[in-house]
Amino acid sequence: MKNKLLWAVVAAAIIYTVFSYRKADGVDIAAADLVLMNGNIYTANDAQWTAEAVVVKGDKIIFVGSNMDAQTYIGKKTTVLDMTGNTVYPGLTDAHTHLKWVGQRELGLNLQSIDDLGQTVDKIKAYAENVADGDWIIGKGWIEQKWSDQRFLHKSDVDDFSVNKPLVVTRGGEHSILANSKAMEIAGITRGTPNPEGGQILHDENGELTGMFVDNAMALIRDHIPVPTREEEKKSLQEGLDFMSRMGWTQVQEAGGSYADIELLKEIQAEGNLKTRLYYFMLSGEEGAKLLERGAEYSDDNMLDIAGIKYFGDGGLGSRGAALLEPYEDADGKGLVLIDGEKALAVYIEALKKGIQIETHAIGDYTNRFVLDLYEEAFKAVPQGERKFENPRWRIEHAQIIHPDDQLRYKELNIIAAVEASTVKADLYFAPARLGSERLKTAYLWKSLMDQGIHVTAGTDAPVEVGEPRVEFFSLIARTDFNGYYNDDWNIEERVDRNTALKLMTINAAYAAFQEDIRGTIEVGKKADFSVFDKDWMVIEPIEIMDSETVMTIVDGKVTYSR
Repeated sequence: MKNKLLWAVVAAAIIYTVFSYRKADGVDIAAADLVLMNGNIYTANDAQWTAEAVVVKGDKIIFVGSNMDAQTYIGKKTTVLDMTGNTVYPGLTDAHTHLKWVGQRELGLNLQSIDDLGQTVDKIKAYAENVADGDWIIGKGWIEQKWSDQRFLHKSDVDDFSVNKPLVVTRGGEHSILANSKAMEIAGITRGTPNPEGGQILHDENGELTGMFVDNAMALIRDHIPVPTREEEKKSLQEGLDFMSRMGWTQVQEAGGSYADIELLKEIQAEGNLKTRLYYFMLSGEEGAKLLERGAEYSDDNMLDIAGIKYFGDGGLGSRGAALLEPYEDADGKGLVLIDGEKALAVYIEALKKGIQIETHAIGDYTNRFVLDLYEEAFKAVPQGERKFENPRWRIEHAQIIHPDDQLRYKELNIIAAVEASTVKADLYFAPARLGSERLKTAYLWKSLMDQGIHVTAGTDAPVEVGEPRVEFFSLIARTDFNGYYNDDWNIEERVDRNTALKLMTINAAYAAFQEDIRGTIEVGKKADFSVFDKDWMVIEPIEIMDSETVMTIVDGKVTYSR
């Protein structure tokens, strides 16, 4: 009897302890640190697609479910955020961006979203008035897509007000620039200057310089721009981080950085200002060689991971630098190949052995085929038993124009197609002219690639595009401009459903960074990353998405942005 009584007391104590542990009272370690309640929560997890509440302890999710059940995790020290009907998504990931360039755009002359040539020139002129003689005028983001004559900027548009001020303004695709006469004078450029390998200096019908420089030719001018100070570089990185956090991104995957930037980012992190996760690819060449020597670097909290090397295979379609199998429809030439296949292959082989991820920019159908050939050759040279990762998850960035013969090769080689959906709202104005109707059927393939079992993820390529998740989501499900316009040859059937769009920006992006086990969905045990908006993108009309606002960005259970 005494033993039975003793065991009853022990059992009661255990039950009380377990109940107390789960209930928590603000002192108990079981009390949640953060609870999000009363929200439209989309988990991107097919097993439990929606929820009312999510509970966080430290940097991990410990409960996903109903408001009522979430109450049991609330203690005196728990922060409870009432979502009041706002919509919570798994932390959104921009799978392809250029962080420092975004910061430079935000801090400087931003020419994005100006649909008129005259207004573009007026904005450059107004900015130039505040620049001292001898100092450089630097701008980004102009694009001719909606201008009445759809022509590139010309030096004559800007020379009158910049006689003593060298000027460089980058076209939206980041693959071409306009330089004024002063900048060309400083660089020693004349009408007889030869094109560098992988670049083009544009001339008019009389052989005169227009001021436009494409791909590798841009360096002829840019090499003369004063190098930013260390403090200016850090400021640009911080501005880029702040912008991406305001937009609602919880991770950005950097498509080509440097160790100098990593040093600055680690300082920013030490100061408590690293507001989004970074998954970092080093630019090929010197920086890539350093990564091969040092090895990949993964942080304990996955806030700053250095994982791979980025190659540029060709230029952009808008500036006719994308390398095509057949000539452009609206100009002579097939574009520009920017990659040295022999040198790249040697790096690819070493990367496979050392577990370094590779991503290669390939827009044209020639470049997609060329890069797939290189990847295949590297895989044959280093069979699975000799690789650090059986599935290295190599990527082709943009994957924009893919010949039908090469589409299935993505699946056969297990290559990730990292597309940038938001580019379609600009490209639909010029891509039909560049490619023609028949070849356009092989371009901007999202649904077709996924239907073939190819892994697809989505990024913005900011600052080529603005870098907003709402634009990316809109583009994935609408595949039009904001007025609903699209060309008859635009393959509108390639748009995706909303559930797929959410996955492309969350779990698919996590997979592309080897992180699908720790983030990408709202599930127990995963990182507490959330993107909160004031409208439900899963049900409203597509254009209404553009009226939504970021309410809150949460990374590792900490609010990094709040409206």
